[in-house]
Amino acid sequence: MKNLIIKLIALVSLFGSLAIDMPSAMAQESDANILNIINPTVSNGIQIGDVLNRTIVIEVNTPYQISKTALPMKGEVRNGIELTDITVNSSDKTKKNIVSIALRYQVFASAAKPVVMQLPKEEFTLTGGDKALSIKVPAWNFWFSPLVAEGITNAKENLQPQYKPTLIDVSAHHARFWVSLALFITGLLGLVYINADKRWLPFMNGAFAQAHRSLKKLPSNQTSEKKALAHMHHAFNNLHGKNLFANDVEQFLAAHPKFSILKTDITTFFAQSNASLFGNKHKESEQFMSGLIALSKRLRDCERGV
Repeated sequence: MKNLIIKLIALVSLFGSLAIDMPSAMAQESDANILNIINPTVSNGIQIGDVLNRTIVIEVNTPYQISKTALPMKGEVRNGIELTDITVNSSDKTKKNIVSIALRYQVFASAAKPVVMQLPKEEFTLTGGDKALSIKVPAWNFWFSPLVAEGITNAKENLQPQYKPTLIDVSAHHARFWVSLALFITGLLGLVYINADKRWLPFMNGAFAQAHRSLKKLPSNQTSEKKALAHMHHAFNNLHGKNLFANDVEQFLAAHPKFSILKTDITTFFAQSNASLFGNKHKESEQFMSGLIALSKRLRDCERGV
């Protein structure tokens, strides 16, 4: 009976101590909580030199903050695992702070056969509040694989064939390239055909093309006016097959309908020619020559069908 009473007293004391400690434990849990731990997606086949990233997201009540002096040191090596980088980002809110801690590890361990290794456990201290709090992050295990098998006598036996890279289908790009090149060449030839004055180019030495080249070489003076008119009449005569006069313009256009759009210009030319050769009216030489050059170019374009 006496032993039973002693046991009851001990149980009451135990529950009393738990009741006293519970509020402080609940306060610490509510003041700082781990929201998420993002571990590497691959936990096997890790080899020397591989980089492993780990992110811890913590929620802490204000005014608690992560103590930067208590963070793990960059470059610290534990069991062959080096902490190569650590980044802390914090988003302040009214009552809660969300802290994201990004850890980057690199494996420099070595083993002769596959073995289980781990990213070290971490502990982050919180300061700024009434109590000293800390967050403990558990270790993360992974399988480490050696680069070579254990006990080989010849390194050549352990060589692995390289994977042939996947070829990219570029047939569509080839087709677009050739189409673009063909369009470019066609456009270039079109520009040359429209604007070139060289007689050695094919289909470039028509009657009006020759007249246009000759007119551009003449100076703008009264002496050149008659030569310019002669070049123009010579082009009309060559194309018509005989001398072409003002009364024969309709016949000329019927035989060469591609010049019909310039009927008014041709009629005006013959009228100006008659006035210049047989009349007393005279215009300024520069204006007269520029008008003839412009007309010869339009006639040349019609001759080329552009």
